[in-house]
Amino acid sequence: MQHLEFRNGFAKLLAGVMTLTLLGALFSWWTLGLPLAAHENGPLEWVQEAALLAAAVFSGAAAAGLRGPERIAAYLATLLYLVFLLRELELPPVGPVTTYLASDAFRWHEALALVVLVLPCLVRGWRHWRTFLAYGLSLRGWPFAVAAGLVGLGAVFDGAPHFAGVAWLGTFLEETAELLGYVVLATAAGWVLAGIRSEATTDAVALRGADPIGSQ
Repeated sequence: MQHLEFRNGFAKLLAGVMTLTLLGALFSWWTLGLPLAAHENGPLEWVQEAALLAAAVFSGAAAAGLRGPERIAAYLATLLYLVFLLRELELPPVGPVTTYLASDAFRWHEALALVVLVLPCLVRGWRHWRTFLAYGLSLRGWPFAVAAGLVGLGAVFDGAPHFAGVAWLGTFLEETAELLGYVVLATAAGWVLAGIRSEATTDAVALRGADPIGSQ
């Protein structure tokens, strides 16, 4: 799982991205006020959706360049990000498509599609369970643990819009924690994809240099 390790400056990059994200959230509070900034269909949730979409695109593209257990992990992560994205979408039911997306039928169809997409992958990847276990226990995938912790922190504030006696503060903290978690996922997925592309470019240059005909 060497392509899913996060070294050589990733922690600094992530800290910078998270700092900018947090400053942006605080800026929305300052300019819009808590009710608008923390609204379920407000700016924080829009950025959440953008981060999840980026994470899904980056992870899906990375899966295409990986092999074995790494590809399985990236593929499953892509599906997870898409599920999160569909959960975060707040589209008013103004037409047949958006009405369907807001219906119970869609949730059942979504669950069925996940079973169809995930089950064969799990059966095929079962032989790699030791690799996945070793990867998880080694904490080489620590950004995913950080993201899970932030999303879990957001769930703590879910349903409690008032916090410390301040109206809408609980909702703001919930949306901000979730946003930070999704930004971690997008940054990690982008890092993995960038590493794969860089490795492919290096290999192509080395192969071209080793080709006596191509080097002439």
